[in-house]
Order: sequence, then C-alpha cells, then structure tokens
Amino acid sequence: MIACLTIPGLELKAALRRTPSLALRPAALAPEPQEEPRLGPVTAAAEAAGVRPGMRLGEGLATCPSLALVEPDAAGAERVWEEILHALEDAGFSVEPASLGVAYFETRGVERLYGGLEPALRRALAAVGTEWDARIGAAGRRFAALAAASVARPGQLVVVADEELPQFLAPLPLTLLPLERGRYEELEALGVRKLGQLAGLPGGAVAERLGPDGRRAWGLARGGTAARVRGRRPPSPVAASLEFPEAVGNELTLRRALARLVESALDELRLELVELTEPTGHQLELLAAGAEDRSRLRDGLRQVRASTGSGSVCTVVEVAPWSRVPESRALLVPKDE
Repeated sequence: MIACLTIPGLELKAALRRTPSLALRPAALAPEPQEEPRLGPVTAAAEAAGVRPGMRLGEGLATCPSLALVEPDAAGAERVWEEILHALEDAGFSVEPASLGVAYFETRGVERLYGGLEPALRRALAAVGTEWDARIGAAGRRFAALAAASVARPGQLVVVADEELPQFLAPLPLTLLPLERGRYEELEALGVRKLGQLAGLPGGAVAERLGPDGRRAWGLARGGTAARVRGRRPPSPVAASLEFPEAVGNELTLRRALARLVESALDELRLELVELTEPTGHQLELLAAGAEDRSRLRDGLRQVRASTGSGSVCTVVEVAPWSRVPESRALLVPKDE
C-alpha cells in the first residue's frame, strides 16, 4: 500500500508558534508581498466565521472584520517540516516529500515491523505527534492515497481498497486535482464539479478541451497510476564550532572567524540555480551617466551651496567600518566643487 501523510495549513501552524494566542481566534495566513492578495490557510475560528482559504483579502476582512493576518514564516515552516520528516525516518519510514505538508511512503517494508498496516500507520502518526493535526490516507495508488488523506480527520487513518476506489473517488471535489484556477471554473461551467463526473467523460474529449493537463487530471480522477514511492536520502548535518576565550566585540574578528568556520566545515561550496522566475520589475537608474546629466547635477549643487552655505553639500567617507557603533563607521565631509 502507498500511504500519504498530510498536514493541512502547516505554514499557518508554523507561523502561529510565534503568537500562539491567535490559534483560537479568527486568523489567516497573510498573502506574500508579490503574489495575488488571497488568504492562505485559516484557523478553525476563522472558518466558523465564514472565511475560506483562497478568499481575496478584502472579501475575507469584510466577512470577518476581526480577522487577524499572520505574517508568513517560510523558513520556520521548512524547518518544522524537516523535523517531521526526520521523525518519520527515525521511525523506519522511507518518505518522499511531495510539497510542504504532504509526504508519501510505502508500508510494505514496515508492516511486518509493526504488526500490520494499521499499526504501522498509527506509528507514523505517533512519530509526527498531535501538535500538527496530521492525517493519513492509504491506497494502492498515489492519488488515491492523497484523496483518502484529504477526507481523514486530524489523527485519523483512511484506508481504501482497490475495489472500493471508483465509488470512493466519485463524490470528491475537483480541487484535489492539480489544475489551474481557470480550469476549475471552466469545468464547473460545464457542470463538472466532482471527480466521478470528470472520470465519466471520454478521455479524448477532455484532452481536446483542456489539453495535456486535462488528460492527466482525467486519469487521476479515475484513480491515477500505481507509481512507485522513491524515498529521499536524508540530509547529513554538517557542524563546526569555534570558541573565543573571552567576549569579542570586533566585527572584523567575527567575520574572519565565520570564514574560518565555513572553511573547516565545508570542503566544497557550490551554488545551484534550480529555477528562474519571471522578472517582477525593472530597476531604473537613479542618475544617468551622460555628460549633460553631470553638468545639471553640478549646477544644482552650486545653487544649493549658494543658497545654504558652503558646508551644506557633503559626501559620506568611511573611517571605521569595523566599529560596533553605526554612527562611528562614517563621517559626513563637505564636498568640494
């Protein structure tokens, strides 16, 4: 069997560690700065007030004026997720993380260790702990396991046998499928709102209307393929330490110590770019480099000096960049003509 462990709203749960009092109040994860203003995961209190993940920010605040927005903590969420994966691996499960809060593992190798399928799955839940409201679905196929986990309650197991798969998937919503928002709307306009309705359509017609992504979604709605789970290779932590005999307040000394630590901990340091995104804007020149612009700038500075005095135009000169006091690192020196 293939098992899927999910932790819905892990990003919000990790961010709420900084302000745990908000966990019982209407709260939602705030949108990222450069993204569409839509709410992320929400607390149970916010959901009870009518707020849903994916709502536009204005609509969410209008629905619940007392809604608190929680700033995302991407690094904290990644750190928590890594701790959860380590806990599963320490319990004997070879996990394949699919995304933040979703991981797959096969049960065949651990069923004998824990005395059967359900005891093994309960051991996985125990390894994660009760803090994160994890749930597990298990089936013969990956997508079916994900669908089973999506209907499980916190701390619950849902196991779907192969012969029950079509009946189990039929009433589930299309949002389980990896489609763009516009594709969901297009299917809903055609009266297709459930997986069973999509699975009942001819595959060729779906591919013609929605393209390769639609054909793949149609295949998933019918259960998907029995793809293998490939467990990850757990990362090996690298640590190095350096002790000072007494307190150090010199920035230059700390920089050199840090460089020494990096050299001792890493034999090789590489930078790998795995994905390039579209540009979000263009940085314009503050001052053009043309002779005409320089001449205008000099004229402007002369006018400032003439009206305010010779010491009114200054330049910044570094004198002690290593100083712990910011005001001591540089001086303003009157600029010559």
